[in-house]
Amino acid sequence: MIVTEAVRDYLGASRRDPDPLLAEMEAHGAREHIPIVMPETGQLLQVLALARGARRVVEVGTAIGVSTLYLARALPPDGTVVTFEIDPKRQAAAREYLRRASLEERVELRLEDARSGLAALDGPFDLAFVDGSKTEYSDYLELLLPLLGERSVLVVDNVLMGGTVAEAHSDGSWSEQQIAAVQMLNRRLVEDERLTATITPIGDGVLIAVRSREGAG
Repeated sequence: MIVTEAVRDYLGASRRDPDPLLAEMEAHGAREHIPIVMPETGQLLQVLALARGARRVVEVGTAIGVSTLYLARALPPDGTVVTFEIDPKRQAAAREYLRRASLEERVELRLEDARSGLAALDGPFDLAFVDGSKTEYSDYLELLLPLLGERSVLVVDNVLMGGTVAEAHSDGSWSEQQIAAVQMLNRRLVEDERLTATITPIGDGVLIAVRSREGAG
């Protein structure tokens, strides 16, 4: 837990009740122990996409489509989320949920390793969201940064890992290797002169960065 129990409860009570489809997706994730974004993280994604006026979004880690749903809802009818997943069962579930939300036309589901898929994309994208394998985060970022234009937003989830990133030791949920990889990534992104970045204690820790004018490709 990266905030006090009182703060966590307050945030939960301050949330709008999820619509029936989103509630069903959250129950699905909990029932099958599928990692999905926390509600406050999903809401943050939607706010950031709306604030940026995003039309093109790329996502690493579809899972069953919870974060994809938040992002797609923020886009105009001709907007697109390109999202990568390697588990066919989870992708199939995401496809069905997005169909039921009438958002399938805004989402391009790709069943492939994001490291190969990102290399084949052409930018610029307005927003990128990273929530894949933690030990591969650096690989994703090497491929994502060239796809971001001026004022594009980069969002990375699980950058505090329940507080273990700050404590520098495993609590059993995250491995030492995962913790070290995310610690290194946080330092790299905050210090990258192409970005203006901050780490927020939202959800499980969310890093938000904006591509600077000087670093834009």
